[in-house]
Amino acid sequence: MATATDPVCGMQVDTEHAQWTYEYNGTVYYFCAKGCMLEFKDDPGKYLDPSYKPEGM
Repeated sequence: MATATDPVCGMQVDTEHAQWTYEYNGTVYYFCAKGCMLEFKDDPGKYLDPSYKPEGM
C-alpha cells in the first residue's frame, strides 16, 4: 500500500483508495477528509511552507 502524508493534519493516507485529492502546481496531494482538502485549497502556501507543522506532530 502506497501512502502519502496529508499536508494539513499529517495523517497517512492510502493513495490508492484516497477519496479526497487535489492537484496544485502539478503535484497531487492526498487528504484524509474533505475538511483538510478544503483548508488546503484555501491557502496551499501555508501548508507547503517548510516551517508549518500539523497539530499533534
